[in-house]
Amino acid sequence: MPPTRLINTSTYALHKNVESPKYAILSHRWRGPEVTFQQLDSTEWRTINLFTQPMKKIRDACKKARERNPPLEWLWVDTCCIDKTNNVELASALNSMFEWYFRAAVCYGYLYDVKWVASSRQISKSTDPERPGQESAWFERGWTLQELLAPQYMEFYDAGWNFMGTKKDLADLLHKRTGIAEQYLTGASNFKAASVATKMSWMAHRTTTEIEDVAYSILGLLNMAMEIRYGEGVKAFMRLQRTLMESSTDESLFAWTTPTSGVLACYRRDEQTPEFSPPHWGLLAPSPDCFGKSSDIVVLPDLYVPRLAGGYQWTQGGVQFQMPLKSGTEVTNFFGLPRKEVTFGLNCWRYGTDGKPYNISIELLKNGNVYRRVKLNDDLKKGAKPKTNNSLGFDQALTRPLTISQPEFDPFT
Repeated sequence: MPPTRLINTSTYALHKNVESPKYAILSHRWRGPEVTFQQLDSTEWRTINLFTQPMKKIRDACKKARERNPPLEWLWVDTCCIDKTNNVELASALNSMFEWYFRAAVCYGYLYDVKWVASSRQISKSTDPERPGQESAWFERGWTLQELLAPQYMEFYDAGWNFMGTKKDLADLLHKRTGIAEQYLTGASNFKAASVATKMSWMAHRTTTEIEDVAYSILGLLNMAMEIRYGEGVKAFMRLQRTLMESSTDESLFAWTTPTSGVLACYRRDEQTPEFSPPHWGLLAPSPDCFGKSSDIVVLPDLYVPRLAGGYQWTQGGVQFQMPLKSGTEVTNFFGLPRKEVTFGLNCWRYGTDGKPYNISIELLKNGNVYRRVKLNDDLKKGAKPKTNNSLGFDQALTRPLTISQPEFDPFT
C-alpha cells in the first residue's frame, strides 16, 4: 500500500488516499522547527508560511520532483505526512514506512550539513559549526538506515541541493561510512539475505530521538511488524528480539559481544551514555551496539543443523533450547549430567582467512537450574557445532531443556 497522505508538489497541499501514485520521498535529518501535519493541512497556514524557513526543505524537495522527467506530482515527508497525534495512524505508519520508501520512484537523501566538492568526493564530513570535525548528522540517525536501504533508486543532495550522486554512484563512500557491503547498496545483492547480526551491526552507534525508535526504526530491515509502545524505553529492543524469535531461526541474533568502548551509544542522551560491561548476561543483547563486531557473521542454510522440538523459545526464565537427553553431548557429561561450563554452538558462521566457514560458539556457565552467558568481552569462538539427537532409535527424540536466563536492562531508572 502507498502512503496514506502525500504532498502535491505544485500546490503543497496534503491529499489523502491518492490512487496508484508515483511519488518521491525525502530522507533527511530533523532539525529545528519542522513543519507538522496540522500546519501543512491548513490552507491558511500554508498561505502565510509558504516562504518561511521551515517550508524551504519541502519546497526544494517538491521542486526536484517537478523537475524530473516525467515530473512527479507527489512527495512524502515524514515530518508532515503523518498525524502523530493519532496513535493508531502513527503505529501503522511506523510499521509501513520501509515499504513506502521501497515503493517510491525516487528517494532524495538531503544532507543539510554537507558541502559537495566533486573533486574530493567528500560526502560525510559535516560543515555544521556545532559539529566541528564530525560526520554528517544524517549518518548517525537510526531512521536513515532503512531510508538508505529500502529505496530502489536514491539520489543524494548537499546543503544547497547540489546533486552529489546516486546511491549506486556513491556506494564505495557509503560503504566506508556505514559498513554496509557495496553489493547491498548497488542492488547487486538483496540485503535481506544478510544475517540478523549483520543488519544489527549497521544500526550500532546510531541514535534516535525516542529511545524506543532504536527498535522501531529497524522493523523493516528485519521484515517484521510489532506493536508500538512509546514509554517502554529500552525494553522495546528486548521485545523486538523476542518477537523476532517467534518467526526466525536465525541464531546470529545471539552472536554479539560487549562493545569495545563499554558504552551503548544508541542510547546516548545529551551527556549521558549508558555503560555495559557485566561479567555475565543472557542471550539477548541490550542494544544494537553489541553487534558492532558481528558484521561478518553469516547464516549458511546448507550447514544448518535443525534444533530439536522446534528450536528455541522465550520463557519466563529466559531463552530455552531443547537439548539431546543422552550422555557425552555439549551440555551433558559422560554420566549424562549437565555440565557446569558449556561451549554452546550456534547456527551461524564466520569465514576464516582460509576462506572456510567456521561455526560460532558462545560460553555458558551453570547457575542453579539455568545458565548464564559469560566471557562477553571475548571474540566469538569458532568451533563447536550444534548437535542433533538422531541416534536413540525413537521417532521423537528425547530432550532436556537448557534455559539461559535473561536479565532486565534499563539504564535510565
